[in-house]
Amino acid sequence: MEKKIAKWLNDGLIDSLTAQKMLAEIKEDKIRAKSIKINITIYTIAVILIGTGVTTFIAANDWILELLNSSDLLKIFLMSGVTIASFYGGYKLRYEKQNFPNLGYALIILSSILIGGTYGLLGQIYHVNSNNSSLIFLWLISILPVAYLLKNYAVNIISIVLIILGFILFYIELALDTTLIWTIFIPIALGILLYSLGNIPIVLDKYNNFSLSYKAIGAIPIFITLLVLTCSVEHSYHITSAYYIVPIVVLIIFNVLNYILQKKSNVLLIIETISIITILIALFMLIILPSINTTIVILFANIFIIAMLCFGFNYGYKFEQEKIIGITNWLLILYLLVNYCRWGWSFMDKALFFILGGTCLIIIGLYLEKRKKEIARKDAK
Repeated sequence: MEKKIAKWLNDGLIDSLTAQKMLAEIKEDKIRAKSIKINITIYTIAVILIGTGVTTFIAANDWILELLNSSDLLKIFLMSGVTIASFYGGYKLRYEKQNFPNLGYALIILSSILIGGTYGLLGQIYHVNSNNSSLIFLWLISILPVAYLLKNYAVNIISIVLIILGFILFYIELALDTTLIWTIFIPIALGILLYSLGNIPIVLDKYNNFSLSYKAIGAIPIFITLLVLTCSVEHSYHITSAYYIVPIVVLIIFNVLNYILQKKSNVLLIIETISIITILIALFMLIILPSINTTIVILFANIFIIAMLCFGFNYGYKFEQEKIIGITNWLLILYLLVNYCRWGWSFMDKALFFILGGTCLIIIGLYLEKRKKEIARKDAK
């Protein structure tokens, strides 16, 4: 914005006094925004500590029940009461009175954490493993309305963490001890599940920040798994269990429906949908075929990675999403380093290896910086 003001001043659209006032206001806004972030961070850490303390205190201190000569139901009642009070207080402070909106925001986060504590307490009392995926999914269902109705970004991040934990715990509980679970299926299926949730029409239209969170977090395990496949491929992936096949089929149908139900179709959405379905089909074939040529798997893994990187840069620069550009930059560097170290270390002198590697990274950095400046100049116009 400062560059635009300088340009307006040079073009004579505004005078120096107006420019000074605008710059002063921008500086104040930045200071205010920074203080708000610090406030929210402090409040968030505080409510996490309080939530952990309350849950631990109520769950671990049976002397409360003995003192009051009561049953385990009192623990549940106390925990539920604290949760409801936290949510009600947070809603009042942020949305009704609006006198302490940041504290209210943090209290709503606290209530979302305490819901999980309440379910954990129920599991403890009725001898249900607190690591049970059913409790995790129940917690997820309980806080999703809070995230979407109040457009609470932090609660949405908590829900994403719960999706990841629930998915992993579900497959741990199945006790399917195969290489496929950890090296291929869980990271790719989980990543595409998150990415697909970000493509739900209503999420794309009304909750764009949520959509980006789903996609950014979902892309990382997919990328890492594909990166592993470019280096090493196992020969024992052939499994026909419905626990692997059904989720893949459901995700394919889910993504097709996402595309059909979109009000406005665009090239990026078409590319996303085709890419996701292609990866799912490839995963499906990897699971059901008795043997797959290792070279083909490595080739397709590299193709998918390059496609992901190209899409990430295109999306980031087109919609000016600095976070997406930043994540894609790091993924590109990781991909180049892994392949450079893998192929270069054994085939060239060690001094040349380091010099050439560093030079290549500088060239890439200069190119990315040049692209960033071109976008900045375009914005100034």
